Amino acid sequence: MAREKIGQKLAALATQIRTCTKCSLHASRTVAVPGEGKPSAKVMIIGEAPGREEDASGRPFVGAAGRFLNQVLTGNDLRREDLFITNIVKCRPPGNRAPKRDEVEICTTHYLFTQISLIDPRLIMLLGAVAAKTLLGITGIAEARGRLIEHEGRRSLGVALRQLTAMCCET
Repeated sequence: MAREKIGQKLAALATQIRTCTKCSLHASRTVAVPGEGKPSAKVMIIGEAPGREEDASGRPFVGAAGRFLNQVLTGNDLRREDLFITNIVKCRPPGNRAPKRDEVEICTTHYLFTQISLIDPRLIMLLGAVAAKTLLGITGIAEARGRLIEHEGRRSLGVALRQLTAMCCET
């Protein structure tokens, strides 16, 4: 499929996400956060859920974790614009709690798996336990932390944000 067509499909999906009412998270969100980035990204970064700043802006990883991620990317000569960045769930859970199983199921089934399929990245970087557990079917982040894992034909790297510091500073 042509990249222009993929971009259009991602834009249409983002519109659906912004108006979604399939789970209870829509009731407390300010703005849904579909994700952003290059439709032809070779690397996709997937976190757990939007935080307060993401909920206000509608953009992924713009809060403290996002600023840290930007530093790590810059330190490794990577540009945020060359990646696709999103979360498991697209709306901020109340009180910044972990997403519930039904919320994860709804967002992944209706949106995330489609995003992954359209972008077809070479590598998916999973930030945190919820992302790693959801996409790799593991019971804990320790099973994936720092390991490159092939799962369902895709390569994924499980990472905690703390690990990004070490990865950034390795020589």
